[in-house]
Formats: sequence, C-alpha cells, structure tokens
Amino acid sequence: MITRIHVIGLGLGHPDHLTHAAIAALNGVDVFLLAEEGEGAGDRGAAQRALCAELLSESHAHRFVEVTDQRGEPDSETSSAPYDRGKAALGARVEASVDALGQAGPREETLGLLVWGDPALASATLALAAGLAAHFHADVEVAPGLGAPQLLAAAHRISLGSNGADVRLMSAQHLVDSYDPAMGDAVVVDDDRLRCLELADLFPDLTLYWGAHLGTADEVLVAGRFADVVDEVRAARSRAAEAREWVVDAYLLRPPAAGKPAAPSWPTVDSLSDGVLTLRPMTTADWDLLLAENNNDEAMKWGFTADPMTEPEARQAAARAVRDWRSGRAARFTMVDGSSGVRAGMISVLRMGPPEVALIGYGVLPEFRGRGLTVRALELLVDWVFATTSIARLELGHKLDNVASGVVASRAGFVREGVLAGRLKNPDGSFADEVSYARLRPGPLAGSAT
Repeated sequence: MITRIHVIGLGLGHPDHLTHAAIAALNGVDVFLLAEEGEGAGDRGAAQRALCAELLSESHAHRFVEVTDQRGEPDSETSSAPYDRGKAALGARVEASVDALGQAGPREETLGLLVWGDPALASATLALAAGLAAHFHADVEVAPGLGAPQLLAAAHRISLGSNGADVRLMSAQHLVDSYDPAMGDAVVVDDDRLRCLELADLFPDLTLYWGAHLGTADEVLVAGRFADVVDEVRAARSRAAEAREWVVDAYLLRPPAAGKPAAPSWPTVDSLSDGVLTLRPMTTADWDLLLAENNNDEAMKWGFTADPMTEPEARQAAARAVRDWRSGRAARFTMVDGSSGVRAGMISVLRMGPPEVALIGYGVLPEFRGRGLTVRALELLVDWVFATTSIARLELGHKLDNVASGVVASRAGFVREGVLAGRLKNPDGSFADEVSYARLRPGPLAGSAT
C-alpha cells in the first residue's frame, strides 16, 4: 500500500547534480513512476533508469512503471489552459497513473516521481504528486536537485541577477509577449523553439547566456551580445539535439548596465503645510481613508464603476503608494485638517503621457467639503512639484456635470483648455464628456506657445 510519495530532483543527468537528500530518497523508493510524453520520451526514461542504476543500492528492491503523460503542456506556472480543463487533465493523469501502477505489492509503500532539474520548477509533477497523495492517502516529500538556472549560472561563471538587479523566471511560451528589459535578468528553461530569438531585433544589446545539457559531458554553451549570437545559438542547439534525442536548455537575458531610470523617484518630503492644511505622504495605514473616500455617495456618483471599493483593494492601493513614490510613478498625499488633525482626503500627482507632464487627482470626504481644503491642497502640491521636479505641465479633468470640481481647479490657477467628448466612463456603462485643465510651470515655458 502506497503511504509515501517522494518527488525527487535529478538535475540534468549527472550524479553530482543530486543532493544527498535526493540520493537518500531514491534509495527509499519501492516503485518508480516514469511519466514522459512527447519527442524523446523513451530516451529520457532510459536516462532516468541509467541514473538510478548508478545511484541505487542493490540491497533495496524496486521496480519501474511507465505511463504515457497526457498533460499536453510543459511544466509551467503560467499555462494558459483554462482552470476547468486543467483540472480535468490532472484527473486523467492521476487515473492513468493509478491504472499503470496496478496493485502495489505488500512491501511497496514508497512511490517515487522523478523530475529533471529541480522540483520547484515542475508544477505539473507536483500537481500529479498531490493528486496521487489524495488517492492513496499518502504523504508527499520533495527532495531538491540542481536545476537548469543554477547550472547555467555555474557554467558561465555568472550570478543570477547582476549587482542586485531583479531576476525573473519566465515561461518560454509567453516570453515574446511579456518580456521587458526593465524587469532585470530573465531566465527561461526549456525553450525548444528558441522563441527568445524573436526578441533580438527589438533588444539587440542584451547579453545572452545560453546552455544545453548543462553540467554533463555533452554541455554546449554560448554567450555574447544578443544580436551577434543568434546564428550561433541556433547551430549550438542543433548540435545539442544531435548529441541526444532530448534537449533541456536554459538561458539568461541580461539588459545593459542601467542608465537613468525612466522616471526619477519623487523627492523625499515629510509634509507640506500652509498652516490650515497639511499634506503628508500616504502610507499603508491610510487604507481606511481610501475606502471611505472612494465609497461615499458623491465619489460613487462621479466614479467609473458602480462597484464599491473593497477592503482588500483599499489595502493594496495604500500599500502601492509607497512603491509608486519610490518608482517615480505617483506621489500620493493624505490631506490632514490642521485644526483637528483628522484626515480629510487625498491628492495625487502621476507621471504619465509625454515627458515632463503629470496628472493630478483628488478626493475629499463629505464632511470636509465646502471649506476650501481641496484648493489649498492643489496649491501646496503644485508649488512642491514645480519647485522640486522638472515637470513642466500639470493636468487635471472632471466630468462635464461636476461643476464643483471645475470651480476648485480654477481657484487653484488651472486653466480650462477644452472638452473631450465621451472620454470618462459612468457607473451605468455610458460615457461622459471630460473638461480638461492645465497649469504650466511659471517662466518661459508658460508662454512658449504661439
């Protein structure tokens, strides 16, 4: 009766890639389930058997069971298959595996699932292990092995992540659609179609570190400026495929040394005040203010959706405020009433659109409306932006019927520029015209238009 399931990382085919824990787990397995599919499946299964033969003790009896893997997708956390179809496919895999195993012998208590590389990257195998564990009422243990990313870095003598830069493990399936050099180093495992080469024209100055059969006698490596090594990588992968019927490759795309960030961080400031109103940077503790300001009747009337903000959404928005400040995307302030010390609303400036242009948005709680606090907040924010940043133009807008917002903008020195037809969505799904305003940095820029 199966009572334990070991998921064991084998590395990429060399005994040295297995941890001591993985070797110990191998020698405790009574029956191995080999689930392989696609081109080269037989060769991979034979390689697993050969590796086990080298590491298994002859004193422990074991058997191998092969089953055709019906998953149809590579191990990936980013599979695009719908949830229901994926659930049905997993059920079919579990059922096929149970049928292949048949009736376990009286001493067959431990089932082994073998994974090339490290189990941390084998979501499909881990899902199968969980399904089998539910069927057999068994416990699951995972023994790590060296994975392709670690072996790639060792082979090229580089680190994953350069000078503290971010590292992202990406799916080959979605690489072309989602890759952005701003994300830092990108690592891809098992790109059988070399989809990365479609990016060479867009990002020619990336550095590519590529390798196949990593850490083995058949290892093949290529490194260099992306646009310069395209043909070399194609040829190297062909050679790797000739050496074995199956290829596991990996590569790292590294952007050039970072220059100036797309948007500088907003200047550090403790608070801005005119004696009546204080603005301080928003913190995670201000989530309840966000919730109250977004969900009152007036805000809902002029909002874009009929759905109120939820507490989790408010908490996430408040948490993003600190990140947005550091990234230069947005500076979000909480308005604090000077006489009572109570939070009255919020105001934000966001970098968006053309260079040196920013957009302002604001909202005040109902009990603080009609006291001129929003005009004060606008004046404080505008003075701070023009004094501490290179932003040359500030914009804001409101729905055509929101007359009160227009009065606030005009009193704060913003000039009405026009009406944009059908630009802002209403809660009922219709669209309203937007009245647009702007305020330019004082000086030559303000009079540059002729």
